[in-house]
Amino acid sequence: MKTKNIIAIIAVIIVLAIAYTLYANKKEMTEKAQMVEEAYAIPVQTAQVGSKKISKGLMATGEFKGWEEVTLVAESQGSIEYLRVEEGQQIKKGQVIAKVDAVSLNSQLSSAQSAFAKAEKDVERYERLEKVGAVSQSALEDARIQQENARANIAQINQQLSFTVIKSPINGIVNDLMVEETSFVMPGNNIAEIVQVDRLKIIVNVAEDNLSKIKEGQVVAIKTDVYPLKTFQGKVSNISVKADVSRKFKVTIEVENTTDHQLRAGLFAEVNFDGLKANEIEATIIPREAIVGSLQSPSVYVIENNKAKLKKIETGAVIDGDVVILAGLSKGEQVVTKGIINLTDNTLVKITNQ
Repeated sequence: MKTKNIIAIIAVIIVLAIAYTLYANKKEMTEKAQMVEEAYAIPVQTAQVGSKKISKGLMATGEFKGWEEVTLVAESQGSIEYLRVEEGQQIKKGQVIAKVDAVSLNSQLSSAQSAFAKAEKDVERYERLEKVGAVSQSALEDARIQQENARANIAQINQQLSFTVIKSPINGIVNDLMVEETSFVMPGNNIAEIVQVDRLKIIVNVAEDNLSKIKEGQVVAIKTDVYPLKTFQGKVSNISVKADVSRKFKVTIEVENTTDHQLRAGLFAEVNFDGLKANEIEATIIPREAIVGSLQSPSVYVIENNKAKLKKIETGAVIDGDVVILAGLSKGEQVVTKGIINLTDNTLVKITNQ
């Protein structure tokens, strides 16, 4: 009987030892797996989905554009003889920007003028001879045709010569010079970009159900990230008469720039069609840097169980660097703000917020 008890006790001890060994091995394997996962985890920084009071009025986003933006192109072939402007220089309509070398055309013009002078004398001579019957009427007509061809050739060369002098068709600022002196250009090559910034425009798209809230001449409030504490004014200058495929209408906002040209083409703009009169509401927001892709088709990486999950969202206005969330996120969720470039959907991450 005692022997049986001893055997039973030994069996229990063996079972317990095996169980402990298995548990210890599993724990060790789990710890090693966690260490491997941590080694491969992508470091990221995150921000919490928050809230902010924003204007309740009708808002839209776009970017400032020059009221007129013109890219000047070469219309003749040759080397750039000289440039008369520099990048950043303010210029007037009709001001000379550059001149293409015209030596070859001047030579052609001289030859054409000589040919015309000869043709003119030939016509005079043939007219005298035709009167006395020394030449036929058809010979005289041929001489006159040669004269008109020579005249047309001179006109064509003079037109080509006018193309060698490149002038600005608008008032504005030289935003970009694409050539240097002695550069060789062909017809169609870009020479310079001129942007009118005394007056700018913002083009936004407005849904059909909001169109009744907008009218031409309406004053709007405008904010931009560059001057977050300043509000600019503009007015609605045009509303398109036809919707696009998404049933939105193009609305053009005219903005008079400041005397020191604080506003520049390409800056982000937020337009409030209700000006400063609109009430405030609590809106869900995230930092703009959390947006993956464009504001037209935005996504974000949301942290779930130490993994970055790519999630489609709907966005509204951008206010002081924050994006209003219309759908897809809840307050308190964590979104990735830095390290996005290294992520794909379901990537294991390690949060390194300071």
